Amino acid sequence: MKLLVLILVIAFDRFLEFFQRWRADRWPHRVTIEVFDTLAGMIGATAARLLVWLLLPVVLLIWLGIGGDGWIGWVVSLVVLLLVITPRNTSEINRQLLDAAGRDDQETVEAARRVLFDGTPVDSAQATTRQTGERIIVLAFSEWFLVLFWFVLLGPAGALFYRLTEWLAQAPDPEAGSRVGSGADADGEGRLRRWQTKAHALLVLPAAPVFTVLMLLAGSFQRGLNAWRGDEALGREHGAMDGWEAGSIGLIARVGHAVIDVERADECLDENACLADQRTWYRAAHAIVLRALLFGLALVAVLTLIGWVP
Repeated sequence: MKLLVLILVIAFDRFLEFFQRWRADRWPHRVTIEVFDTLAGMIGATAARLLVWLLLPVVLLIWLGIGGDGWIGWVVSLVVLLLVITPRNTSEINRQLLDAAGRDDQETVEAARRVLFDGTPVDSAQATTRQTGERIIVLAFSEWFLVLFWFVLLGPAGALFYRLTEWLAQAPDPEAGSRVGSGADADGEGRLRRWQTKAHALLVLPAAPVFTVLMLLAGSFQRGLNAWRGDEALGREHGAMDGWEAGSIGLIARVGHAVIDVERADECLDENACLADQRTWYRAAHAIVLRALLFGLALVAVLTLIGWVP
């Protein structure tokens, strides 16, 4: 069942434009934060965080279980995944980046980079070819693979729980600014958010080495293996919120860069490289992502055949 849902999600993401428009507007993310803000005004930020964070995943887990069998489970799983994958519509943004670089359209390339680097300390206007290639790979991990990883393990409840954890860890309490002076209250309300940040890092931790192995299979194995180590500074550069998460994201970025194998790599990575040379690197990074995800899908197929995945 899960294998079929994954195949349908990939197909729908590619061909159903209204889902792409929703994600381009970040509709699921915005609605989640608006609900949180509204509830925080009614019952307080801490209670609102707990309610938004746990209510729907727990209901889904009790209702459908881990497997989510039956046609109702199929439909719910499909809808949940389509709402929580690629919240910034990175699949389409990557295609726009490649097309614009091929046309030498600097304005569209910069617009695509602004979307890709949103939420990071990197100035998209100053982003290098290497940083952009790493960003393509890191976003494939955080926006695609992590959701699918927890869906395979825990069903639609797992996928939804991961994404809600990420969104709420990023969201400040609505009343935080007005309570800076009241230390005890502010600390009490901020404690749950810190727990969510740590929970998000723990959810990233087991998935990172799996995706790294898939990238090794998809690209230059030996170079990627030599680059295998966590890099907290690089992870922070890509917007990681916690030290543990930063180490995992830094690992993905380091190995992702190392496994890319193109001719004239030095020219592509040069600070003054033209858009055509940059496009060669971006296309190679995008190809690594696609091959890694396909290898992951093949792994799920094998696990389904031997009965380890329902």
